[in-house]
Amino acid sequence: MTFLISSVIGINLINSKDVQARSVSKTVKVFTFYNGNTNDEPHPNLFDTPIGKEITKLTGVKLKIEYATGQDEATKIGLILASGDLPDLIYGGNEHGKLIEAKVLVPIENYIQKYGKYCKQIYSGKDLKRMKQQDGHIYFLTPHRNEISPDIKPDGFWLPIDLLEKAKWPKVRYWEDYLKLIRDYVKKNPKIEGYPTIGFTFITESWRFFTLENPPSYLMGYQNDGDVIVDPKTFEAKVYSTMEASKRYYRDLNKLWQEGLIDKEVFVQNYDTYLSKIAQGRVVGFYDQYWQFGYDAEESLKNAKKYNRLHISFPVVYRGVQRAKYVMRSPIGSRDGISITKKCKDPVGAFKFLDTLCSMEAQKLMYWGIKGVDYSVDKNGKMYLTDQQKKNREDPQYRRKRGLGYWWTFPHAYLKLQDGNYREPGFDPDYVYKNFTSAEKKVLDAYKAKTFMQLPFTDPPLETPYGFAWEINIPAERKDVTIAQQKMSEVRRKYLPRLVMAKPGEYDKIWNEFVKEFEKTNYKVYEKFKTEIIKWKVKNWN
Repeated sequence: MTFLISSVIGINLINSKDVQARSVSKTVKVFTFYNGNTNDEPHPNLFDTPIGKEITKLTGVKLKIEYATGQDEATKIGLILASGDLPDLIYGGNEHGKLIEAKVLVPIENYIQKYGKYCKQIYSGKDLKRMKQQDGHIYFLTPHRNEISPDIKPDGFWLPIDLLEKAKWPKVRYWEDYLKLIRDYVKKNPKIEGYPTIGFTFITESWRFFTLENPPSYLMGYQNDGDVIVDPKTFEAKVYSTMEASKRYYRDLNKLWQEGLIDKEVFVQNYDTYLSKIAQGRVVGFYDQYWQFGYDAEESLKNAKKYNRLHISFPVVYRGVQRAKYVMRSPIGSRDGISITKKCKDPVGAFKFLDTLCSMEAQKLMYWGIKGVDYSVDKNGKMYLTDQQKKNREDPQYRRKRGLGYWWTFPHAYLKLQDGNYREPGFDPDYVYKNFTSAEKKVLDAYKAKTFMQLPFTDPPLETPYGFAWEINIPAERKDVTIAQQKMSEVRRKYLPRLVMAKPGEYDKIWNEFVKEFEKTNYKVYEKFKTEIIKWKVKNWN
């Protein structure tokens, strides 16, 4: 597979002296920042680390950061808006649209034109156009660049390496074949290291319910658009919850349940319990996205040297579906990023800080670290890691001490820097292959691939002309759409567990009740709203 590399045309290399000159004679400014990205690991004193201090030297700014801990995103953003106690800078994560609707953010398109020296070198004119909201303003510089990173595994249905090896490296493409592999493996391996083998699991706690909701859309051959599928020709959005494909999926899960292959705690387990079961190595199959479990459960397996218990994902679809769309390329994230609030007393200074973070020097600091300590450079200018630097980088304590790996939410370049180096080590195929375990390399060799972002682990990604439907924020004034969304969610949460756990002979009865209740949710107004926004994006983005 050819890795997707951004083409930077007509951009001069950034002169490091030019960047540093901006910080000369500046007194350090302190801005408050609320980071509402619940996937970011909190750091108690990021700007007091060696890398944080270098960022301050470069920008003249130090951030006082509050993280989203102890509360979900919606609750925290609701409290911030209700109190009016806004920080200088804010990232609302999934709830960022509420900040835009509440008109508490500073439009930055004029700042971009006047002061945006560096951001205009990593965000193209089209990128900036796509970050523009429907009111005509830009409120953030998004971190969502949708690179195809070779150092992770794609979304999909997962199976352990041990199963694949014992099954002599089977082709895993169709749903029926996937289920048979699980059934056969559990029959031969009822226990793993003394624990009962779990044939299939998922997590339904809070917003993570998507691991139960989303799979039917993938199995039908659609991309992840949340709770709708979108016709690629007409761009009509349709809620798929009660479609025949969904009925089939939950009926199959019901069969697994009756066979004792689904964990009996699946509807009561919390996130930590879910991760711990995967980390024990006793889970066979599940659908999930790598970011939700890979950096915890899979790392635990590696640390315990249980390499054959690591999982590999496959783009499973229903038989007859020609193409899987588990991995898609969006032009750019259009939903969120770090914004400046109207409570900030120095919005120009705050913007200049964000702009300087877009410089090549800042990007290298954030994603590689400090030259000569965290990374090295060869005679041709290629950045690389020595064996010791690689080992250091893999140590959580080292990363925490250095301030390395805590900057994802901030603006960043697309895949490569202006000097041709990858933005971070994980994008370099040479580094990536070396970083795989011997067990993972064994899988790659068996399937004749170099990374897990290739066939047969994912179909080559297409570019979506509208991004993703789940990115669409519902304006506060569209209460009819919000209410429909809430009612649909309530009905799904009530009935999907009942469908999975249905007693023999009861599935069709519960399904009919589900469909009847779902018809009362006014879901068509939700479909119409999504369709309108999608068509607007297709027209204005392309």
